Amino acid sequence: MTTDARLTRLDDTRLRVNNPYGVEATMFASADVPVESAAVTELVDLLALQDTVRQVAAAEPDSFDLDPDIVRVAVTPDFHKAKGIPVGTVMATRGFVVPQAIGSDINCGMRLHTTTLTADAVAANVDALDTAFRHLFFEGGRDIPMTRNQRYALLTGGLDGLLNATPADLTTGLWGLVRELDVGRSLDRVERRGSLPASKVFGLSDFMGPADRPSRDGQIGSIGGGNHFVEIQKVEKVLDRTVAHAWGLKPGVVTVMVHTGSVGIGHLCGGHYRDVVRKIYPGALKHPANGVFVLPDGDRHRAHANLFWDALHNAANFAFANRMFLAVMALAGFRRVLGDDVGFDLVYDAPHNFIWKDEVDGEAVAVHRKGATPARGFEAMAGTPFAYTGEPVLVPGSMGASSFVMVGQGNAESMASASHGAGRILSRGDAMRGHDAEFEQFLRDFRVVTPVDLRRPDVRRRPDILAKKLEELKQEAPFAYKGVGPVVATLAAAGIARPVAELTPLMTVKG
Repeated sequence: MTTDARLTRLDDTRLRVNNPYGVEATMFASADVPVESAAVTELVDLLALQDTVRQVAAAEPDSFDLDPDIVRVAVTPDFHKAKGIPVGTVMATRGFVVPQAIGSDINCGMRLHTTTLTADAVAANVDALDTAFRHLFFEGGRDIPMTRNQRYALLTGGLDGLLNATPADLTTGLWGLVRELDVGRSLDRVERRGSLPASKVFGLSDFMGPADRPSRDGQIGSIGGGNHFVEIQKVEKVLDRTVAHAWGLKPGVVTVMVHTGSVGIGHLCGGHYRDVVRKIYPGALKHPANGVFVLPDGDRHRAHANLFWDALHNAANFAFANRMFLAVMALAGFRRVLGDDVGFDLVYDAPHNFIWKDEVDGEAVAVHRKGATPARGFEAMAGTPFAYTGEPVLVPGSMGASSFVMVGQGNAESMASASHGAGRILSRGDAMRGHDAEFEQFLRDFRVVTPVDLRRPDVRRRPDILAKKLEELKQEAPFAYKGVGPVVATLAAAGIARPVAELTPLMTVKG
């Protein structure tokens, strides 16, 4: 149970975050959820943005069309310290956006598919699948040729744009499977169809490739590092029969969960706007002590604001396609080992690191979700396959631990937002110190597919290579994360999301 004096418990699942800036801030955490004091400090420091925007408005009134304000803040149970803005922070702002609130991993998110496989089939072929996945994900097997026109259409129109720009006779590499799956048919199971409008492409000319022929790039179909993964799971328990049936989640069904974002494309956009917001900050004002700058929405910086939304959507559109191709690569691995009749249906795909133009209490705002996933109720999902259930909410545990599929309840106080995972309890540096026996046991019990084949005798004879890869894996080991159970229980008790199914991992692919 937390004893931080800056937090006042309101009930079993909610705490008020006391701050000197008058910002309404609610933390969702039961007594069983660890609350990191350093993360509370980081959050309170972030709320000094309220003073920052008022000072900017006084110095340069034409920077804002509307009186700038932090309208509301909510904190999800996987809340933990990051770099200036805690993971698990949901912040609604009026009159400005905060590019640093989502950083460089724009549209990091989750995608979930069901298959027609059984867990026994996966277990019986784990070595062959290990080899097939390593080739597809890390050894040049992804094979996703695209023309410059296709990439332009993707960046400016998302998945709709990409599919419309793809020639009907293109079946090279993974395109044959994309065609077979009829990916366009399932776009209503992707948040905003994975298709965000952008009027131009920002700074990505080299990535788009030559004009006269298809080419392959090093970004699309890449998992990235850190806590990103492609995980093979099975439905361990069904917790809401009606919703699980509607979503194809039956006991024993093998699923594929993809967790990644915009990798190098997002890094370009995020890095650019970190520089922009510093350059346009009024010269007469001292820089914010928390190091967090704002991008005003007003006449003075209109060109920067418009370009920001284009660049944001470029990166987000790429991330939607990246998750789609990673899922198709997993299916290609299954079919290579287990035959061509493996079925593959999309449950849902949604970001958990993005800025949405939305409404809170009837007011137009920018909702920043930093490591928090949308969890809208059935009314907000009208016109989608989830109009009678609510939005799917994907809450992964740590590597090797259970993940949960939940259904959003449209909780107003949380701004219809839920946890995007269990949340770290140890920093990456702390996770690498100690826990050696626990980590060794984890590696014996669980199959992790990495770019380095840890089974190969020659790799085992290279302690330098082996130590580097094991160090990276240890940073993401189960002991580095909170238990996912209390996080899920808090979401349910607070009326944010209801559990639908528990998924247990069979093997994980990590970059």
